[in-house]
Amino acid sequence: MATTHTLNSNAEVIEMFSIPLYKFSIPNWEEEKKLILEALPEEKLYLDICTDFFENSNERRLPSYTDVVLDILFPCIQTLQDTLIREPSGNKLTQGGWFGLDNMWYQTEYKGHNHELHNHGNVGWSSVLYVNYNPEVHTATRFLSPYNAGAGVGGLVMRYQPNVKEGDFIIFNSDVAHEALPNQSDEKRTIISMNFQTAPVIPIKQYTTK
Repeated sequence: MATTHTLNSNAEVIEMFSIPLYKFSIPNWEEEKKLILEALPEEKLYLDICTDFFENSNERRLPSYTDVVLDILFPCIQTLQDTLIREPSGNKLTQGGWFGLDNMWYQTEYKGHNHELHNHGNVGWSSVLYVNYNPEVHTATRFLSPYNAGAGVGGLVMRYQPNVKEGDFIIFNSDVAHEALPNQSDEKRTIISMNFQTAPVIPIKQYTTK
């Protein structure tokens, strides 16, 4: 939905498009974190990070901790679904809030580890749950805007990092480029990430809208 800002009586700015990022904070996080950490598998180093992405995604299977994580995140997903299927007036739309879980994986970065700029393709939605995360020493996911900062400014690009804390869950368009900057601390940084399809192609797990 486009938004309009008035500059003066003769001019206005129309924001044609926007890129939403939805952020949720998980209640009772210390208790939920304990459940998640107990469910995660033993860490395996793959190149420069610890992750189980490839061993599960290549075989189109979900990890053993999926249900634990989804039970915790279920209220967030339901809230977003309800938001996406309604007009600003509150009227329910017929389409727009379908969710199918495409994959899930954990990722742990120790000192010097990073995840270079990438996107998750045209799946639908991607997400990050910050499990081990100290905002005093860690950096959040950094996003690269697909839009230029403006013509004639030397090719500047815009980046954005949300202000997050441990137990926060963010959801964003899967085709937006993003990266995990190098962990400069001695504290490990752990996230759990998921992709959600927005059309019933071949989901591994499906959510129904309200």
